[in-house]
Amino acid sequence: MRPTNMMMKKHTIGIGADYRQDLRRLIASALQNRQECSAVEGLELCRSTLGEEEFLAAVDVLLDGHLTMGPQTEAFEAEWSAWLPTDFSLMVNSGSSANLLMLSALTFPGNPDGLRPGDEVILPAVGWSTSLFPISQTGCVPVLVDVDRDTLNLSPEKVEEAVTDKTRAILAIHLLGNPCDIPALQTIADRHGLYLLEDCCEAHGASIEGRRVGTFGALAAFSFYYSHHMTSIEGGMVCGQDRSTWRDGLVSQRAHGWIRGRSDRDQWAKNYPDIDPRWLFATTGYNVRPTDLNAAIGRAQLRKLSGFIEQRVAIRRRLLDRLRPYESWLAVQRELPGHSHAAFGLSLMVRPDAPFGRKKLQAFLEARRIETRPIVGGNFARQPVMGHVPHRCSGLLANADLVHCNGLMIGNHADLTAAQEDHLIACIAEFMESHALRAA
Repeated sequence: MRPTNMMMKKHTIGIGADYRQDLRRLIASALQNRQECSAVEGLELCRSTLGEEEFLAAVDVLLDGHLTMGPQTEAFEAEWSAWLPTDFSLMVNSGSSANLLMLSALTFPGNPDGLRPGDEVILPAVGWSTSLFPISQTGCVPVLVDVDRDTLNLSPEKVEEAVTDKTRAILAIHLLGNPCDIPALQTIADRHGLYLLEDCCEAHGASIEGRRVGTFGALAAFSFYYSHHMTSIEGGMVCGQDRSTWRDGLVSQRAHGWIRGRSDRDQWAKNYPDIDPRWLFATTGYNVRPTDLNAAIGRAQLRKLSGFIEQRVAIRRRLLDRLRPYESWLAVQRELPGHSHAAFGLSLMVRPDAPFGRKKLQAFLEARRIETRPIVGGNFARQPVMGHVPHRCSGLLANADLVHCNGLMIGNHADLTAAQEDHLIACIAEFMESHALRAA
């Protein structure tokens, strides 16, 4: 007979206090060696923030034997909901899956107020692939609109121009941790009867007048990928403010479409007595479940998240202040009044009239061990895959093109050292001097 989880629970291996101390010492030694090896002058795009607590939490789960989605996942969901705060949260295996579940919940045929094939969803042209793809994958049409040149976020004016009688939703992406103009977007959504969704994958802790993003839209998505503000290595969360409307459907769609974990499970079982309730399917679904290993790491990271955010924000502010002398040639992302940027990364935009191009600056920085990348996916309308994705572009997308051609991103980490900050600024100063440009 194959052992069940409950049977295995009786034979759980525990870690005694002495062994735990030995393990802690081994982990601390390994982490110290990692830090010494990484103490270089350059600046990488991302860096691990896992410490002793995360390693011990992972070991505890491995020894406990409950490896797939279970009590750690449930606890993490509750703790995340309290931190945000939101009515409910549902953990999945990635932020991409969180976006997919948002759109799947909206488009499931059993949802009487949902979206139907051919309905349009507005989103910014500057975004990530798996912000856009779920719209198409669920039968809807992505409508790409231009971004604001200063914030790099969805332009409310361009959104208003893009609305048609087919428009049913707006997906606001808080790019690099900069909150969108949610009040303006909500006004547009209310006026036209549209759903407002939030992609907060890069925006943990970003806020508008003290209220955190992810609490404004009907549904919101977060990512816990290892480069983000906090990590579960791989993982994501779908959040919502109306549990009774959304949670049960999302629970089913997260895991195969079955009824396990739903609040109305008993009613489904009663209505279909001829079907084993363990294998009763109420919706379409995927398998985008997380593991308890991911959740345990996420719980340990969540306890550090506020500190991580504070450090990232402080680093960004210092860098922006030190970059001010070069603002004639380089533009940075700006937040709106009352908005708090979560500082996922540092964007630099080479101004169109600068005597150098993005590629030259990028090559110069890379040669000095400062890793760079495009600003998210650039203007996604220009990606070759869009030739295979039915979509609509609203307007000329001029600012998105500017981001695409002139923008680059530099990583930001909670433990960026003063030496690394100095190195970045010194390299930019050297580059400017090589073009005979004097700081203002």
